[in-house]
Amino acid sequence: MQIMDMEYVRKLEKQFQERFQKSSDFSYKEIEIGGEPFKAYFFHSLVNLSATMSIMNQFGHSQDNKWKQEFLHGMEGEASATASLEKICKAVLQGMLVLFGKEGEVAVIEPKAQDISRPVMTPNSENPLQSSFDAFTEDIEMNIGLLRKKILSDQLVIESRQIGTQSIKKMAIAYMEGVARPEVIESIRKKLDENSGQELATIRDLTSILGHPKFTLAPTYTSSELPGETMQNIQNGKVVILLDQFSFAFAFPAIVTDLWSTSLDTQYPLLFQIFLRIIRGMAMLLAIILPGLYVVLNSVNPELLRIQLAIAVAENRQGVPYPSIIEALLVMLLLEMIIEATIRLPKNIGPTITMIGGILLGQAIIQAKLVSNLLIIILVASAIANFALTSYMNSVGVRLYKYVVLFASSVFGIWGIEVALIWLTLYFSSLTSCSVPYLSFSLKGKTSDE
Repeated sequence: MQIMDMEYVRKLEKQFQERFQKSSDFSYKEIEIGGEPFKAYFFHSLVNLSATMSIMNQFGHSQDNKWKQEFLHGMEGEASATASLEKICKAVLQGMLVLFGKEGEVAVIEPKAQDISRPVMTPNSENPLQSSFDAFTEDIEMNIGLLRKKILSDQLVIESRQIGTQSIKKMAIAYMEGVARPEVIESIRKKLDENSGQELATIRDLTSILGHPKFTLAPTYTSSELPGETMQNIQNGKVVILLDQFSFAFAFPAIVTDLWSTSLDTQYPLLFQIFLRIIRGMAMLLAIILPGLYVVLNSVNPELLRIQLAIAVAENRQGVPYPSIIEALLVMLLLEMIIEATIRLPKNIGPTITMIGGILLGQAIIQAKLVSNLLIIILVASAIANFALTSYMNSVGVRLYKYVVLFASSVFGIWGIEVALIWLTLYFSSLTSCSVPYLSFSLKGKTSDE
């Protein structure tokens, strides 16, 4: 608590009231603590005043009347916070209780908050196997607690920060000291310090603050709502950023092994782990080249097929009025729309509508001889292979790049596919995230079981 000049306090209180007078959930109430009157300002949507008053009155009736030192002692080191209108406004927006006393006292205390956070529940967007079923929530303190419960080590470092000016966003940086690379930690700290005034409302804002490129085919981070997955990421040398009101943890930097491996693979026997990662690697390759390969073998280089197979493919396309590139694009765009509709529609009707629409529309297109049966098989196989990858972010990058391969193959044939794959490798080799090359296979400085 800080005691200031009465005239200054009245002026500060008036400005404080005017700042939030248009907000209907901003409340003012006269209270007594230990027999002393105070004016309390707070957002009733964030503060449980009755529970707060119950705790405060317990301190107020303590013997020797030392309740100020016991309950408000935290403000002694915060004198400068109450001396500024902006800092008082910032405090009340963060759910604090601002007190004005009749003798010039000004205090900001942490009250009992309203119970507006959902409890820990099962994950919605990820399917953990042989792992715990708890998931992150929107409360950053609860998420930090989940991490602490998973990692019982004094090497776990959690740094709390605030970023933004108009809308303050709380964040936490978590890493294992001695495991995470110092240059990665320093790179993230430096970018956050340099851009501490930039607003943070979306994940794209976060990557912009960290200096990551706007246009990239490979994600520069991995995200997870599973504390178990996040624990493995931290133990593998990644730096995790938790954001308030985001139910995901963001691990930096992403490396090439994130395309086909997940940290939870370590729950399986080694042979099973290797098999699953080989399957995902093959799925990534097939998802990229299958549409382009169909165009090559139909229109550009049919001589690559055996004569019997070439005749069968030609007969299958008999009656189709479009070139193979137009035919492939038509079905690929249809599949993209079905995938997006599945994601956007409500969960109770989305899969049913898209399945029925996909089957009926696909059957009608084939019967109308707009596309061939073989193309449907190939593109559905490519879509399935696409979603065999480890995360939705990675699958979107592969979905984009297969169009590059498709156009290259339609112009240059089989050489176009080869050049596109070589360019993709060179592109990956040029990427660097948080001072770490994207083609790194480990972040711990030595080969692990990844």
